[in-house]
Amino acid sequence: MPATSLAELVANPYAKKKYLLILQPYDLVAASTTTVYLSGEGFVTSPTDTPANTYFEPRLVEPFSFSRSMFREGKLGGQSVPAFGQIVLTNADGGLDAFATYAWDGRAVELKVGEDGATYSNYFTIFKGQTKSIEFDDLYLNLLIRDDQADFTPQIQTTLYAGTGGTEGSANLAGSPKPLCFGEAYNVTPTLVDSANAIYQVHDGQIEAINAVYDSGVVISSGDYTTDLTNGRFTINVSTTGTITADVEGAKPGGTYLTKAGDIINEIVQTYGGLSGGDVNATSISNLNTANASTIGFYINSQKSILSVLDEICNTVGAFYGFDRDGVFEVERVELATGAADAEFDKTTIIEIQRLASSVPNYRTRVGYKRNYTVFSDSDLSSSVTAANRDFMVRDQLFETVTSSGTLTAYPNSDEILIESLFAGSSAASTEATRLDAIYDSQRDFYRIKVKTQPYTLKLNDVVKITFNRYNLTSGKLFTVVSLIEDAAINEIELELWG
Repeated sequence: MPATSLAELVANPYAKKKYLLILQPYDLVAASTTTVYLSGEGFVTSPTDTPANTYFEPRLVEPFSFSRSMFREGKLGGQSVPAFGQIVLTNADGGLDAFATYAWDGRAVELKVGEDGATYSNYFTIFKGQTKSIEFDDLYLNLLIRDDQADFTPQIQTTLYAGTGGTEGSANLAGSPKPLCFGEAYNVTPTLVDSANAIYQVHDGQIEAINAVYDSGVVISSGDYTTDLTNGRFTINVSTTGTITADVEGAKPGGTYLTKAGDIINEIVQTYGGLSGGDVNATSISNLNTANASTIGFYINSQKSILSVLDEICNTVGAFYGFDRDGVFEVERVELATGAADAEFDKTTIIEIQRLASSVPNYRTRVGYKRNYTVFSDSDLSSSVTAANRDFMVRDQLFETVTSSGTLTAYPNSDEILIESLFAGSSAASTEATRLDAIYDSQRDFYRIKVKTQPYTLKLNDVVKITFNRYNLTSGKLFTVVSLIEDAAINEIELELWG
């Protein structure tokens, strides 16, 4: 009887797998989206399936080759990287030549796997994302695919000032993005939207509070400005002479003030990234909030991509983000491998093993907090600015530091970790610095292994145990999966492991 779950299917090394491919390119001639159904050996859905009575033309040669990594360049932290891969189709008869008249970039693709003899309902999604492009030769067509992280490359703020006067700004402001503010942000430079009436904006939408307004560093009395929290604006009612800045508690969508990294990430990917609630793994958001519930804050008053904003937030709390096999967005914090292993490998299953160069441990960790969004020179500040405000306003941000004094003895070239975080408070920065120091002040190993195993069983951040008769692995050691390359055609996976 065919497998009734993906876990059951991949656990059976004798199961004959069959693949179904659903593509939705844009037909440039018809000026509409079309759906293409392909398979490895031919398949027809039943009258009760959705889609019903549909023929999947046999075209798949190599069903799946795919690569996923936590971060670029094998680093733990920094820019996240979209997953990518390819699917090979046969086209010796020219039957797919019409694909050249389709637009492929950003078009939906879904790959399913099932056991020979299974009904359509017992085929399981192993990749859901988008196509990038296609490549032809006389015999084959290569379909280049990637996950939906590519949807995050546009600018986060697409709402622009109309330049029609009033709160839409003058003609000089036309086409400029409206500012965005999340969590607690300090000393931001608001957008002057109405110079005649001294109206400033700090966020395109409802906010929690304007905590302070400054004129070249001098606090303006709360009685000398009024707030319009619904629209993220304030109006100054006295004459000013210098640069206006403000401390803000930002976005309050639907009446809920957002301060935690997980909640703000969820808001960004849905409101600005085009995802719906069902496209986001809510449990992963909740878990990140539990792992780090600290208040963060950031301000955007220029063009910035969604990707870069997500990277900043995730680097603040030591997390990474991406899409699972079903095309669902998820976020997880990077931790040292502990607990039960999701998979175990030894000399019977390891085809190749390579010990990569280990990173030099870090002797010091500095984590920033209370980012200053308008850095003044001392001469730009009014002479009446308080000493405390002056000391803060000339700096980019403040820092908490943790030092491991013994590390430099063993590693004289050891460097520091510097995280220019979005934390609002010192205690959050101190806690994260302590956590990072515990991870990175000791030598951690990188391995690249190739294993003969069923694909679709592992994902990024899973824990694997390696037992091998060399490299001090004879007793077994736990590692975190930081990169994987799956090749379904030969049932092999290449893993990069850290721990």
